Amino acid sequence: MKRYAPLLTLVAVVVLGAALFTVNSLNNPANQQAGQAGAAAPAAAAPAEPPAPAVAPPAVAEKAYAGRSSGNEVTVAIAVKDGRAVAYVCNGKKIEAWLEGTLQGDKLALSGKNGASITGTASDASSFGEVAAAGKTWPFSAKGVAAPAGLYQGRADVRGVATRIGWVVEGDGRVTGSYTDAKGVTDTAPPLAPANPTGVTYNGVPVTVTSLDGADSVVAR
Repeated sequence: MKRYAPLLTLVAVVVLGAALFTVNSLNNPANQQAGQAGAAAPAAAAPAEPPAPAVAPPAVAEKAYAGRSSGNEVTVAIAVKDGRAVAYVCNGKKIEAWLEGTLQGDKLALSGKNGASITGTASDASSFGEVAAAGKTWPFSAKGVAAPAGLYQGRADVRGVATRIGWVVEGDGRVTGSYTDAKGVTDTAPPLAPANPTGVTYNGVPVTVTSLDGADSVVAR
């Protein structure tokens, strides 16, 4: 029995040494940090969404413009307010178009039905650009105007049919207007005296006339 005593002592020493090594390893701060880092590795961060493009504040808070295409083919009235814009284009005969859009910085962009559009710039004094209507495009220029000049709309109910009329009143007092009837025919608008807009009639029916600004809606959705 005594001959096994040294062997048992050796085994006990080996077991004790292994136990002490394990305890020391667990208590080592470096090993603890490495274990924690491996156990709690953070998930990859989701890619950040790109910021929305900045919208330039309008160069003009509120203004009306009235003018003409370079060859007098059409008259143009534009009204802007708080970054929105509305416009009317007509020749007092067979062409008319209502448009809506925006003024971002000094850049105007408006569109209407049947390909009508206005692109250009606007300042407190004037607006310049291109106008498209009735399948044609022209350069235009318009001056900043004060009431009674500007953009006017008329509404009338003739024998149960709603009719809308538009007028451009320029700074020098010239008035150009058109309307499109229920059959889609465009013709010359009845006369408008901006100083007395309540006096307009269409086919004997009184017309409700309003001066429009950029906050109004003029294109049916």
